[in-house]
Amino acid sequence: MKQKKYREKSSSFLIESRKLVGEAISSKADIDFIILKEGCDFESSLPSLYFEESLFNKFSNLTSPDGVAALVRKKPPKAISSPRVLLLDKINDPGNMGTIIRSAEAFGFFDIILSPDTVDIYNTKSLRASMGSVFRENILAMTYEEIRELKATYTILASDMAGLDVNKYNIGKDNLILAIGNEANGLSDEVRSMTDTFIKIPMRGEIESLNAAIAASIMMNRLGL
Repeated sequence: MKQKKYREKSSSFLIESRKLVGEAISSKADIDFIILKEGCDFESSLPSLYFEESLFNKFSNLTSPDGVAALVRKKPPKAISSPRVLLLDKINDPGNMGTIIRSAEAFGFFDIILSPDTVDIYNTKSLRASMGSVFRENILAMTYEEIRELKATYTILASDMAGLDVNKYNIGKDNLILAIGNEANGLSDEVRSMTDTFIKIPMRGEIESLNAAIAASIMMNRLGL
């Protein structure tokens, strides 16, 4: 499960740590079974497999695993329905991805769209950074054509340094999609062409830009319901 192709083939992914497994259980994730290192206790009514320490450490992605893991089935995505939607356009850092997913839940963006060429949300770093939010958010991959079709019912805002001050944007009652671009290259041409309004975060000093996860979090806080 360390490689994306195996996660896609099985429609499952591995999670590790007592905390993340606990989050999956409390979020009612579809867990196949718990994996425990021999001698490690974990209260659960789910089926459990016990592995010798050497074998457990072999499949673990962590430097110092705590002996608790689980195999989880991917959640089937649902149709977009929230009044606030996040569009992640070719985000490629797994840590940023997980942090953004966590912030999306906090600020009421319960639907998340992933454009083509976006990092796998089931990457170990993404999962850990999401702190369990990945189990509760509705996350789906869409083509640019499919995203464009949402313009019939959504206004698309996109983060861009040349845009309107986000604090001056008149939110009104529109259903909104907020697009966040790639860390190095910004928004794709496809997303730029379908954007209704570009917005930015006003900044002082010599700072030219913010980390994608920080920028996304600030904008979602401003635009959330």
